[in-house]
Order: sequence, then structure tokens, then C-alpha cells
Amino acid sequence: MKYIVIGLGNFGSTLSSRLTALGHEVFGVDNRLDTVEQFKDKITHTICLDSSKPSALHSLPIKDADIVVVAIGEDVGASILTTALLKQHNAKRIIGRSINPLHQTVLESIGVETVVNPEKIAAEQFSKQLELSEVVESFDLSEDTSILEIEVPKRYLGRAAGNIDFRGTYNLKIIGIKRFETRKNVFGLMSKHAIVDMDIDPEHEFTESDLLVLMGNMKNFQKMIGKDSD
Repeated sequence: MKYIVIGLGNFGSTLSSRLTALGHEVFGVDNRLDTVEQFKDKITHTICLDSSKPSALHSLPIKDADIVVVAIGEDVGASILTTALLKQHNAKRIIGRSINPLHQTVLESIGVETVVNPEKIAAEQFSKQLELSEVVESFDLSEDTSILEIEVPKRYLGRAAGNIDFRGTYNLKIIGIKRFETRKNVFGLMSKHAIVDMDIDPEHEFTESDLLVLMGNMKNFQKMIGKDSD
């Protein structure tokens, strides 16, 4: 896929570098030349321009981009102006970054369907990792239900997947088993690629390199993970 990421602060630069490593074509944009130079070897393309100026966006492949991420954080005015200009250029899909509820409301009012707050997301995920140290990633489906990637509890290492009743014992549904392999992307860079096996072989024996992808209530996750600390 082709991405444009505008704003190469901590969030924008990390996102751009990660997408590039995964093999996507990324145009990283910032109005600071030193920042653009800093990431030129980590992002497919880096461009220095002021995205809040109407004439500047003509040099970006907006119509060809699958997603444009406005990652500007500190300058709310520039974020809003940039987003409005992208709407005028008929960007296929815009993802906006908000730093507070008012910023989010303004972005939504000008037609941005997806608005994220990276700090809030990171804080929520980190709180789960503090509470349950085995949690690698988490996604909340509702107030009561989450999808978690967790390390395989020690007591299950070496045991076959078909012999463990996650549903009956903890009322948790196993969605898949995730692992990583290292291979070259389209730019010749070595990067880790996630593989998720959703068609779980009952004979598969869990190893330390496996991650369990489970869905359920946080209280039930606590019960399952807590068994290893008893």
C-alpha cells in the first residue's frame, strides 16, 4: 500500500519507519529539514514542505495514496488546515491525530472518520501490561471484552493446543496463534513479519516463541495468567 504521513514527530516517524519496514511505500512529510534528513534512510521517501499551505500539497501523490495520516501533534492549527486541504484534494482516506477532545471534535466536524490519540492508546495498552506483564498487545472491543496477545503461560509450554480447554476453564476464546519470522521486504531490508495461524492444529505444541491471541473479559485473563504466579 501507499501511505503519506504528514508530521514526523515521535508518532509520525515511528509509524512511517514501521510501515516502510513492512514493505509499504511511504512518503514522510515534515516542515523541518533537519527532521526530514534524519529519517531519509528509514522511510521510503522524505519530503520537506509546509502542508498547511495550499500550494505545497500539489507535490504530493495524494490521489495515488491509499491512506494519508495527519500525524501533526503540537500545532493544532496546522493539523486542521492540512486536513481541510487534503479533503479539498479528495484524499481517499484520511486518518487524523488528535491531542485533546476539542481537536478531535474539529477533525470529525470537517469529515475525518478516523481520529486517533496515540498517547491515550499507548496509555491504555501500557496499563494492561503493567497489570498483566504477559500481555504483548491489546485491543478493546467493548468495556467488558478485549482481544489480547499474551505469552504462553509456562504451564502450557510443550502441551498440545487440543488438550487445553481455554473456553471451559477460563471462558476465553482462542482466536489464533501468532509468531514472527524474519525475511527481506521489497526494499531488501530484513524485517520481522507476523504470522497468525487461525486454523489451529490440535497437535501443535506450544513454545516460547508462540503468542496466544485470545478474546474475553479482563477478569478471566487475570485468572488465567494469575495461575502462573500462584
